[in-house]
Amino acid sequence: MATSPAAHSQEFIGPGLSRFKLSVTIIGLVCIVGIVLWITLRQIQQGAVATAIGSTIAALLFILGFIYYLRIIAPVPFTITLEPEALVKRDRRGNVIEVRWEDLTRVKEEFFPNGKRISVIAYRKVTAPDQKAKAWAVYRDDVTDLDGLAAALHETIPETCTWESETVHE
Repeated sequence: MATSPAAHSQEFIGPGLSRFKLSVTIIGLVCIVGIVLWITLRQIQQGAVATAIGSTIAALLFILGFIYYLRIIAPVPFTITLEPEALVKRDRRGNVIEVRWEDLTRVKEEFFPNGKRISVIAYRKVTAPDQKAKAWAVYRDDVTDLDGLAAALHETIPETCTWESETVHE
């Protein structure tokens, strides 16, 4: 059983959506709902009660759909841990992606032409029909220390794993 040369665990944190962005989004949504309700009141004062109620319901449904969409795409906090036996990514929703070191086939890093690292992507052997070769990808804005993660992975990967560097957006 092949293990990584790492003697202890290293953990890298993906903080998810910042409090500032969450606050600004909530304030914006509250303002939009306020504008919709103000328009509704103005229409009711002018005597268009039926159209005011219908258009308000439609607007609120669109806003609720947008909120649902934002919940789906919002970045979830996660951790990537380099353990002695495996490379593990856990998120707050309970999703765990564990790639044993012997199953790690390739790690790819992408750079801008100026040399700034964009992403690190881990690939694994496909061992189940519903599994994909790409285990996970993290980007500069996702992790607090992407360069540290790349350096730790580069030192830790087994000899059977290939390391690729690519410049993109040329």
